[in-house]
Amino acid sequence: MKECFFLLSSITSAMKGEKILSQNGYRAFVFKDTNINPYGCGYIIRAFGDKNKMTEILKKSGIRINEIKESR
Repeated sequence: MKECFFLLSSITSAMKGEKILSQNGYRAFVFKDTNINPYGCGYIIRAFGDKNKMTEILKKSGIRINEIKESR
Protein backbone atom coordinates (compact mmCIF):
# COMPACT_ATOMS: atom_id res chain seq x y z
CA MET A 1 0.00 0.00 0.00
CA LYS A 2 1.44 3.34 -1.08
CA GLU A 3 1.96 6.25 1.27
CA CYS A 4 0.86 9.60 -0.18
CA PHE A 5 1.40 13.14 1.03
CA PHE A 6 -1.19 15.69 -0.02
CA LEU A 7 0.28 19.18 0.34
CA LEU A 8 -2.38 21.75 1.16
CA SER A 9 -2.41 25.46 1.90
CA SER A 10 -4.52 25.50 5.08
CA ILE A 11 -5.15 23.54 8.24
CA THR A 12 -8.89 23.74 7.53
CA SER A 13 -8.48 21.95 4.19
CA ALA A 14 -6.18 19.38 5.77
CA MET A 15 -8.64 18.58 8.56
CA LYS A 16 -11.58 18.34 6.14
CA GLY A 17 -9.57 16.16 3.78
CA GLU A 18 -8.48 13.85 6.58
CA LYS A 19 -12.10 13.38 7.67
CA ILE A 20 -13.28 12.74 4.10
CA LEU A 21 -10.59 10.15 3.42
CA SER A 22 -11.26 8.42 6.75
CA GLN A 23 -14.98 8.27 5.97
CA ASN A 24 -14.09 6.57 2.68
CA GLY A 25 -12.03 3.87 4.39
CA TYR A 26 -8.52 5.29 4.07
CA ARG A 27 -6.02 5.74 6.89
CA ALA A 28 -5.24 9.46 6.93
CA PHE A 29 -3.42 11.76 9.33
CA VAL A 30 -2.76 15.51 9.38
CA PHE A 31 0.61 16.90 10.35
CA LYS A 32 2.69 20.01 9.80
CA ASP A 33 6.07 19.96 8.09
CA THR A 34 7.22 23.11 6.35
CA ASN A 35 10.23 21.24 4.91
CA ILE A 36 7.94 18.96 2.88
CA ASN A 37 5.16 21.51 2.27
CA PRO A 38 6.25 25.07 1.44
CA TYR A 39 2.65 26.11 0.61
CA GLY A 40 0.73 28.29 3.03
CA CYS A 41 0.90 27.03 6.60
CA GLY A 42 2.70 23.75 5.77
CA TYR A 43 0.01 21.19 6.61
CA ILE A 44 -0.04 17.77 4.98
CA ILE A 45 -2.44 14.86 4.81
CA ARG A 46 -0.51 11.61 5.05
CA ALA A 47 -2.68 8.80 3.69
CA PHE A 48 -2.30 5.19 2.63
CA GLY A 49 -3.92 3.80 -0.50
CA ASP A 50 -4.42 4.44 -4.19
CA LYS A 51 -3.23 7.97 -4.99
CA ASN A 52 -5.61 8.45 -7.93
CA LYS A 53 -8.71 7.34 -6.02
CA MET A 54 -7.87 9.48 -3.00
CA THR A 55 -7.13 12.49 -5.20
CA GLU A 56 -10.48 12.08 -6.96
CA ILE A 57 -12.32 11.85 -3.63
CA LEU A 58 -10.63 14.99 -2.29
CA LYS A 59 -11.18 17.02 -5.45
CA LYS A 60 -14.86 16.02 -5.70
CA SER A 61 -15.21 17.20 -2.11
CA GLY A 62 -13.76 20.61 -2.95
CA ILE A 63 -10.34 20.14 -1.36
CA ARG A 64 -7.69 22.10 -3.26
CA ILE A 65 -4.44 20.14 -3.48
CA ASN A 66 -1.23 22.05 -4.19
CA GLU A 67 0.96 19.02 -4.76
CA ILE A 68 1.04 15.27 -4.17
CA LYS A 69 4.13 13.34 -3.15
CA GLU A 70 4.28 9.57 -3.03
CA SER A 71 6.69 7.34 -1.12
CA ARG A 72 8.56 4.79 -3.18
